Formats: sequence, structure tokens, C-alpha cells
Amino acid sequence: MISLFFHDSCMISSKTPPILGSKIRSHKQEPQTQLGIEQFLQCLAQARLDNDITIDKVMQHLNFSRQVIENMEKGELDFVPYPLNYFFARQYAQYLAVPFPEQFLMNHFRKGENK
Repeated sequence: MISLFFHDSCMISSKTPPILGSKIRSHKQEPQTQLGIEQFLQCLAQARLDNDITIDKVMQHLNFSRQVIENMEKGELDFVPYPLNYFFARQYAQYLAVPFPEQFLMNHFRKGENK
């Protein structure tokens, strides 16, 4: 069972434990496409705006360039080379206090991976 939390138009999901007798699945499910990751990255932009955090403040705190932040917030997976994009996205989500979906695995951040 997946529970969903809505943040304006953005949806952030987290897993709930399986119900006894239900079909047991692995804890990390792979998204069917990279669309989920791209939407999550776009939601980070909305979270930043909702918390009145400027790009300059993010640049100062995380030492990311403006171009990296802007491209990440557009949902582009190649905002930095793989696998750094995975770690940058996790760090940015943590900075914004947005839970990073556990089903997003590092290999999903590889451009062209549709698992």
C-alpha cells in the first residue's frame, strides 16, 4: 500500500508496511519511467518557493551552481553527470526537508534508464 502526501500540485509518496496476508513486495519499487523522478525534482522547486528560500541561499548552503539548481528544478536528469545527479537530488531534498522517495534508486537517475 502506498500513501500519498500532496504538496500543492506535487505528490510525494512514502511506503506503508504491507498488511498481513497481502502480497509482499520488495521495499524499493522501481518507477516505470523517469517521469516520477522528473516530477519530484520539479516539486523541489515548489518546496523551495513555498519556504521563501532563494536560489542564492541554496547556492551558498549547498555550493551548487545556479545552472545546476535551475536545471534540476526543471526536472532534467542530466543537470550534472550520473551518478552525481542522484546524490545532488538527495542532498537538495534533505536541505528542503522533503522526504526523498525510497523507490528512487541510483540507477534510475541514469539518462535513458526506464526501469
